[in-house]
Order: sequence, then structure tokens, then C-alpha cells
Amino acid sequence: MSPAGFVTVSGHRRFEYVSRGRGPATLLAHPGGPGLSYHYLRALLRLADSHLRVVLFNPRGVGRSWRPGRPSAYTVENEADDLEAIRRALDIKELHLLGYSAGGFAALEYAHRHPDRLTSLIMCSSAGSAADLRAGFRFILEHTAPNLRRKLREFTGARDFASREYRDLAAQVMAPFSERFSASPPPDLRATKLSEEVYRAMQSRSGDEFAVDGTLAGWDGRKYFAKIFVPMVVLVGRYDFLLDASIDMANRIRTAHLRILPRSSHYPILEQPREFLGQLEEFLQDVTGD
Repeated sequence: MSPAGFVTVSGHRRFEYVSRGRGPATLLAHPGGPGLSYHYLRALLRLADSHLRVVLFNPRGVGRSWRPGRPSAYTVENEADDLEAIRRALDIKELHLLGYSAGGFAALEYAHRHPDRLTSLIMCSSAGSAADLRAGFRFILEHTAPNLRRKLREFTGARDFASREYRDLAAQVMAPFSERFSASPPPDLRATKLSEEVYRAMQSRSGDEFAVDGTLAGWDGRKYFAKIFVPMVVLVGRYDFLLDASIDMANRIRTAHLRILPRSSHYPILEQPREFLGQLEEFLQDVTGD
């Protein structure tokens, strides 16, 4: 495994990252959560070679990366600005940007703000808006056993979101749509850490795991779809709660190609790693010419 280092950007902000390969093309990956560290994406480093550099990093507030002083600084827009700052600091000339899950929000925002800096866009297990995310949560609840839904309603009514019982119940409800094909957490997922500070600020301020009431509550990147012209691939698992959102995105962006992995839910990079990496490698070979 490549050792972690730091890249310093404007304002003396440091971001923890790992890198493998030489380029000139660079695959820069933004993890999701929001608030997850890059470790569950480490399989992407296998794509690196003498023509492709792969860079994984921890976003603001995650791991040993720079931490702002106020929760309101954790926004999709600021994450997109961080991406550009990292691109500049690492002198990335040919940028292939990958956004995983909530990291795809920052990638879409970046595509809108800096279209001239982008060579290709890869959206993995992601969506186009907070509204899509809420729809995905509704889908989960609609397909959850009635007894579990009743228990969730009891916790929600009491606003008892901090208890271990609620956290375990929410994880049980999410599992068929996030880790359906993982009997136990893979090593890269076990190594991944969640910044509660970032997650609560951006997505679940109240603690309700099926609400979107943080800073991304009103974010909507679907208005950018018509203005994306770079080559793009949308990768998603057949049982992902964001499947419908991914299909909609691929249908509405004229340059996008949809790839659905049949034995995956929200983590195809861990559930079907060979197929997932194979799809990415094929796409990157097409867009880099290697």
C-alpha cells in the first residue's frame, strides 16, 4: 500500500492523500459518506500504471485532513472548491474525476464550476440531488419488513437517534441495499473511518439516518446535467438504493454510459471488485487513449 502523504493548498490547508502511478492522466477520487475516509476505495490504486496516476484523498474534516472551524463550512460547494485546489497543487493537467456516493455530489458540482479542467467524469453509486437521496431512503423503507418499519417509527417519534439500538436498527434496514453481498465487512471497509462531524453537518444533523437535513438538504445538481459534455460513465449496483437516480442521471446526460453490476448493492467496488475495476479500466482506456 502506498504511504499516505499531505498536499498543501491555498490558505495553508492540508489534505491527506495516497497516490500511485505516474500519469500524465490522473484519476482523482472523492469518497462519499459524507465523511468517509478513502480506504474503501483503495482497490482503485490497482488501476495505476505508467500512464495513469491514481489519487485518493480525505476530504475536509476527514482523517488527518484540514478541519474548518465551523460546521457550516462542510458543503458540497466547498468540497468542489477543494477538488480544484488539490488539482492545482498536484499539477493535474488531465483530470479524470471519480465521485463515489455522496462524493459524486462534489464531482457534479466541480463539473459545473470547472468544465474546462475536466477530461472525464465517473459517477459511482451516486445521485444528482438531495431529493434523489431522500427518494432512495423512501425506497429502502418501502421495502423493509413491517416490524422493522414500526420500530423505526417508534424511535423517530421519540427522536431517540443517539441510542445504540437505533443505530443497529438503521444499519439492519440499510444492509440489503448497501452490503447485500458481503457476508462480513471487507478489510478496506473495516479500515474506513467516518467523521461524525462531517456526516452530521452535511447529511443528518438531527441524527435521523433516513433524513437529509444538513447543509446538502437543498443541493440539486440535476440542473447541471444538460451542460455536461465530457465523456462519462455511471456505475451502480443492481440492488443499490440509488439505482433509479443513477439511471435517471445516465439518461439525462448525453455523454453518459450506464453500467449496472448485477451482484452489487451500494459498494460494487467491494462486492464485485473485478467487474467494477474492469468497467473502469475499459472506460479509462477509451478516454486516455492508452
